[in-house]
Amino acid sequence: MAANESPSEVDCSCPVCCDIFKDPVVLLCGHSFCKHCLQEWWRQSKVQTCPVCKEIFSMAQPPPNLALRNLSDTLRQERSQRATTGSKEFCSLHNEKLKLFCQDDQELICVICRDAKKHKTHNCIPINEAAQDHRTKLKVQLMNLKSKQRSFKAEKLECDKMASHITLQAQQTEEAIKGEFQKLYQFLRAEEAARIDAVRKEATLKSEAMRIRIVNLTAESSSLSDKIKTMEQEMKEEDISLMLNAKSSMERSQCNLPEPETPSGALIDEAKHLENLQFTVWRKMRNIIQYTPVKVRSRSR
Repeated sequence: MAANESPSEVDCSCPVCCDIFKDPVVLLCGHSFCKHCLQEWWRQSKVQTCPVCKEIFSMAQPPPNLALRNLSDTLRQERSQRATTGSKEFCSLHNEKLKLFCQDDQELICVICRDAKKHKTHNCIPINEAAQDHRTKLKVQLMNLKSKQRSFKAEKLECDKMASHITLQAQQTEEAIKGEFQKLYQFLRAEEAARIDAVRKEATLKSEAMRIRIVNLTAESSSLSDKIKTMEQEMKEEDISLMLNAKSSMERSQCNLPEPETPSGALIDEAKHLENLQFTVWRKMRNIIQYTPVKVRSRSR
């Protein structure tokens, strides 16, 4: 048993099975064992020796240790009551307090589990150390998630600006087209209407595309916010609760969302609507206007 267990549990632990005594018997050397454990020891060794001090005895039926049996029965009953309560702090197999974390199997275990065949060769550390290591890993994941969230928020802000600029572009292009067509009177009304309609259609399509982009970025950012909030709450939990969900919390901390990228061709193609506008119309009205190229206003990000 572990050195930090209560003296009563240590005193009532059989040296052979390392569990609370069942029908304890005492040898003349003073050492006590479970009756079944001692009989099995003698059967396998074929010599009636004390498993602890190796002294040889000729008695076939060692006397029962009544005082130790009463104390062991009391401790066994207390263990059973703890198991009935279903406390998450106790091992479901041995009803011992969960004090260790098996790094190989990623699960909480008791000191008896550690000595069992399943975990005997595994790397087992105290819960508080495991919790500290786990919090460190979660802290790194949390930093990554927050960094990615900042990227999404920054991109959403840029998209908001671009959406406003698209609207402004549409207005400015429409005004420029109207200004040019005022010189052409009724002959150019049809051309003016067609070009304005093209601008508005492109603005509608690209505004809709940007709206969808903003909705997706908002949803992804919100998802990251929920995930971050959940992880922050989990990190505040007690060690035992944190490590019970260690595996699932690490899975939840993962984020497969790609880094946001600004879509190409998101803005209105001003040149398509404005450049060489008068020159194009000049082919129809050469005697009215002269060729005047339009400079496209660039927008720095």
